[in-house]
Amino acid sequence: MKIIAALLLILLLLAVLFYRRLRESLGRSAVFSLGAALSVMAGSFACHDLVNPRDAIQVPQIPRPSVQAEKSAATAVVEPGARRSVYALADKDLYRKVAPSVVLVVCTGKGYGTGFFFGPNGVVVTNHHVVQGATQAEIVTDRGRRYPVKGIVAEDPANDLVMLSTGIPSAELRGLTVNPFTDAGDRIVVVSRHKVIANVLSEGTVTALPVHPWMGIRLAKPLSYGASGSPVFNSRGEVVAIIRAGDQQDNHTGFAIPAARLTALAEKGPYPLSEIAASEPLDAHILVNASALGAAER
Repeated sequence: MKIIAALLLILLLLAVLFYRRLRESLGRSAVFSLGAALSVMAGSFACHDLVNPRDAIQVPQIPRPSVQAEKSAATAVVEPGARRSVYALADKDLYRKVAPSVVLVVCTGKGYGTGFFFGPNGVVVTNHHVVQGATQAEIVTDRGRRYPVKGIVAEDPANDLVMLSTGIPSAELRGLTVNPFTDAGDRIVVVSRHKVIANVLSEGTVTALPVHPWMGIRLAKPLSYGASGSPVFNSRGEVVAIIRAGDQQDNHTGFAIPAARLTALAEKGPYPLSEIAASEPLDAHILVNASALGAAER
């Protein structure tokens, strides 16, 4: 295309140089027609090879930023045994995320404990011993609304777990995510509900104490009455365990049920609280031994 355009331009130039002779031979109008034709043809061939300015500009492909694992200011950390970086929430952000899912379980004529929403059907998880012996119970949500417990949908007295049917509307629900994997040394946060002082948050770590089948935890703030059934969260706000009891000798040491025990429970049709199975008490000997081991470790 470029060669043809160049030849046409040369012919046009020759026509200009020999204009007088061509005019005498062909006539003035014929010369003008020839010149116009050569100009148009040369211009069309030249334009055919021009590059679109937009095509000549190479726009770099900027990768889209990935969505943050959690909202707010999060700090990148590598958890033990993890193959990639994850995000750890600050305490206030973690609390803001999980607090609406933590509830108060009030048992008429018995006392109270803490529970949390599990799944989309209004199921509340707490300790088996919290509702043992009660014929009536109610759930108090983070907004202060009260709902009666309709019955039991699953229980595990050996591991001190129970799942309660509540019929709480979906607008009130915010089921928590469960992660059964955790290691000694992992940072954890416990959120408990109390009648007088509302929610209580305590940070700590998973200990390496041999308290099988329980998970040992060491907390900055001591556990108090009403903490039974409290969810134990990892740095991302996932439930890794459920509080079972505090150490008899050291209230900064606690024992929790691994979340894997919860995920193993199968829901069924609700039955009355009065039909709950007998609880199996926690071995006090384990508590005392764990306290002594903890003191030696510190």
